[in-house]
Amino acid sequence: MRRWLLTAVLILTIVDCFGQTKRYDTDFFVSQRDFLVAVPLEVERGQFYITLDFNGRSCRFKLDTGASQGVLYDDVQLPGVTTLGTIESEDAAGHVRQMKTVQLPPFRLGPLTISGYKVQRMRRQIIRKGEDGIIGFALFNKGIAARIDSREHQLTLTDRRDHYAYTPGEALKYQLRKHVPYIKISPFAGVEDEVLFDTGSPLPYAINANKFTQIQSQHPEVASQIEGTTYGSHAMGHFGSERSGRITLLALQRLLWGTFAFHEVHCTTVNGGSHIGAPLLDYGAVVINPFRRQLVFQPYDGMASVTVANRLHDIVIVERSGRAMIGMVRQDSKAWQAGFRSNSIIQSVNGQPLTFEQFLRYRWVRNQEYLFTLRLSQGVTTTLRAFWPLQYNQD
Repeated sequence: MRRWLLTAVLILTIVDCFGQTKRYDTDFFVSQRDFLVAVPLEVERGQFYITLDFNGRSCRFKLDTGASQGVLYDDVQLPGVTTLGTIESEDAAGHVRQMKTVQLPPFRLGPLTISGYKVQRMRRQIIRKGEDGIIGFALFNKGIAARIDSREHQLTLTDRRDHYAYTPGEALKYQLRKHVPYIKISPFAGVEDEVLFDTGSPLPYAINANKFTQIQSQHPEVASQIEGTTYGSHAMGHFGSERSGRITLLALQRLLWGTFAFHEVHCTTVNGGSHIGAPLLDYGAVVINPFRRQLVFQPYDGMASVTVANRLHDIVIVERSGRAMIGMVRQDSKAWQAGFRSNSIIQSVNGQPLTFEQFLRYRWVRNQEYLFTLRLSQGVTTTLRAFWPLQYNQD
């Protein structure tokens, strides 16, 4: 079967197994040309998954446009994986690590066979049954246009340059920053924010804290959209949680994607970069058109706006040195009243020591009271009793 090489746009530097630095491209091959195919898209806990077939073995990969190439978790063993070397990688929280770069064996995505696809090999932060890795924006950036439709649970792929040239919807040009797509949206009247389009994020929108401080100084009227403030860390990248800092809780009157308005969007500031995430795809499909460098939002109901009215989590759990840490607590919440505070490490539950992964997989009984042993940020150990689960974020 003849294979077709997609256009190279991404060149990276690796250190090979002999310690030599060299450049490599992220070309991959597709078995067909002039294709238009639809493959199933699973939606689970607000995240998108596609199934890749490796010589009869099905693997489930998260579709994450916030990742450049992708990831194969190091506990997933696939015959034919080729190690290329190491690369310096930065995650969404700003942490930098040296990571292995590997080439996957050929795999099938629907009727397409893809070979030569490169990803990073890394330890997973959260154990999730049935998640073997991540497919990043390189799948599209290399010349495959796509339509992500969470309502129909369908991912449509095509290499036809004109297929989405005149597609209806609200089109925004994207720019590549570190090989992932950034667009300009408007969170406040008269304000633009360049944000990462990140389907791997569980947040509808998050704005960089320094950016918000700057906006507030120039537009004092945005203070009316502040719900409160707290301290801690909210977001997690591949290598850990973001640094702690002041967090502002916001209730946006409207968030504009072009002229399309998302009303009543509850969100927070983060110490990492601004981004919009997977929840916005509950309200419309998104077309990724690499030939025109466009992202097109297509509202499902054809209207010009939608009311989101989401609710922020009362408490956020993040990872710190392998342990579960209280990342953020709303000061008007049940979690705050129970005694949980930001930057406290959860050492044990009912006397049982738990790692971060064990905490997330713990079999909680709703409305049952538990004894928590916490190490506070000052190094003091304390215990408290609380009903669990409270509303918290496992992402």
